[in-house]
Amino acid sequence: MKSLKIVMLLAACCHFNAAAQWVEASGEAKILNGNVTQAREAAIEQALSYVTLRSGGEFSSEQQIQNGQLIKNQFSMMNHSQVGQVELLNEQVKNQVITVNLRVDVLQNNQSQCSTDNLKAAVLVPQAQMRDRAQLRYGHLGNFPQALSQHLGDIMAKQSKASYPNLHADERLDIPNSLNDIRGYRLPSWLNEITDSQYILIPDIMDISTDPADSSLLGLWSDAPQRQFQLRLSLYHGISGERVWSKDYNSPAEWEFEKQETVAANSNRFWQSTYGLNIQSVLGQASIEIDKMLSCRPLLGQIISKQQDRVIINLGRNNGIQVGDEFQIVLQQNLPDRLNNMRAVAIKSRANIVIDQVTQETATAKLSGENAAINIQINDLAIKQ
Repeated sequence: MKSLKIVMLLAACCHFNAAAQWVEASGEAKILNGNVTQAREAAIEQALSYVTLRSGGEFSSEQQIQNGQLIKNQFSMMNHSQVGQVELLNEQVKNQVITVNLRVDVLQNNQSQCSTDNLKAAVLVPQAQMRDRAQLRYGHLGNFPQALSQHLGDIMAKQSKASYPNLHADERLDIPNSLNDIRGYRLPSWLNEITDSQYILIPDIMDISTDPADSSLLGLWSDAPQRQFQLRLSLYHGISGERVWSKDYNSPAEWEFEKQETVAANSNRFWQSTYGLNIQSVLGQASIEIDKMLSCRPLLGQIISKQQDRVIINLGRNNGIQVGDEFQIVLQQNLPDRLNNMRAVAIKSRANIVIDQVTQETATAKLSGENAAINIQINDLAIKQ
C-alpha cells in the first residue's frame, strides 16, 4: 500500500451553494522504467488537480492506492468544499502512457472569499529571463525561455478567473536580474501604457542545471540524471510599478533524454517528458496562486483618451466589461518622493461614467454630473461601481 499525498491551491473567487456535485476528470503520465504504480499516482494527482480547477477552494487531500484501486483516506477542500467519495472509473495504458479517469463527489458550501465580479486583469507575460544561459546547452534548449512563457500564458488563459495573459513570449525585457532583488524597485509605467496591461509578470529562470547521472559498477548502466528547475515569478502593478507578489518555485525532475541529444523546447516531445510535465505542474500551481491573489485586488482601468465629456478607458470585453457598467473616476496625481521618484496618489472625484460602447480592449463612456469633465485627465483611474 502506498500513500499518495497531494496539496493543491485554487483561487477562491467563486460563490458556492450548499450542494453535492459529481465531477469527472482524467489525468495521464508517462511510464518510466516500467514503473506503472508511480505513473498511476502521477496521473491521479493530475486528475485531482483538475477537480480543484472546476470546484474552487483550498484543496488538501491524502489518498491511498491498494492493488491498483483508489481508496479514500482523507480528502477535503478546506473552508470551501468537502469531498464525499472518490472513484477510479478506469485506466488505460497506451504507448507507455497511462490514463486514468476519476469521479469525485464534491460537496460545496456557500462560503466565499474575494470576488472580482467576473472582471479580469490583463497580465503582461514577456519572455522569461535566464540567469545562466550556459545551462541551455545541455539538451540544446536555446528557445526554452520563450517556450516557458508561452506555456505559462496558455495555462493562465485556460485556468485563470481573475486575469488573462497579454502574451509577448518573443519579447525580452532588458532588466538586470539583480534589480529584482532590490527593495522598492519599480518597473517603468510605460510598459503598462504601451500594452494596456494592469500587471506585468516577470518569469526568472534561476537554475536548470543537470546533476551527474549515477552509474553502476563498471559503468554498464546509469539512471536518468536529475535536472533542476528553479523559477522566480514576480508580479508588478502596471500603474505604480510596485512589486505586489513574488514567489520562488523549486522542483527538480528526471531528464530522460540522452546526454548529447537535441531537444526542441517548443516540441510536444519535450513537454510530455517527465521534466516537461513537472514544469507544467509548477506553472499550473503558480497560475492558481496568482489568480487567488488577484481576485482580492480591485481592477483599475485608466483613461487613455478624453475629448470634452467623452472618455475611453483601457478596459474592454477581454476584461469582462459590458455596456451599462458604471465606473467611478479617481484622479491620479504624481508626487516626487525623497529620491525624486514619482509616486502615484489617488484622489476621489465626483465624476461617474456609464459605459455605452465596448471593444475587445477598450470601453467608451460619457461623463455625467455637473462639471464632471473638469480636472479629468488622461491616466486618471476608473473603478467599477
